[in-house]
Amino acid sequence: MLIHDGEVKRLYTILAYSSLTVALLSVVLAVSGKRYYYWVSAIGIYIFSFLAGFSIGQLTVGLTFIPLVLAVGYTFGWIKNKAQILIVLSIGVLIGIIMVFFVDDKWVFLPFWIFS
Repeated sequence: MLIHDGEVKRLYTILAYSSLTVALLSVVLAVSGKRYYYWVSAIGIYIFSFLAGFSIGQLTVGLTFIPLVLAVGYTFGWIKNKAQILIVLSIGVLIGIIMVFFVDDKWVFLPFWIFS
């Protein structure tokens, strides 16, 4: 049974928006106190960015680093007050900007390029 090109595009669209939905819902859960959901959010945004391709995907990959640094900060107990949250958020935004503007997408999406 052959899969048509339109079906593959539809599948990628469903996967992309599903991962974006998971990412957004997990941010809500993480902000409400379940901090380990920052990990899920970072993975969801990363998958969405890859599947969104070369248009919006290159811009949204920078957002991956915000929940990622928050996840690392909370996991290792580095975040204890609001000032530390702002510092970690600033670091995440800075890393995201660097990755979007100065790092080639071949390196940003390295784990996925191996499979494609």
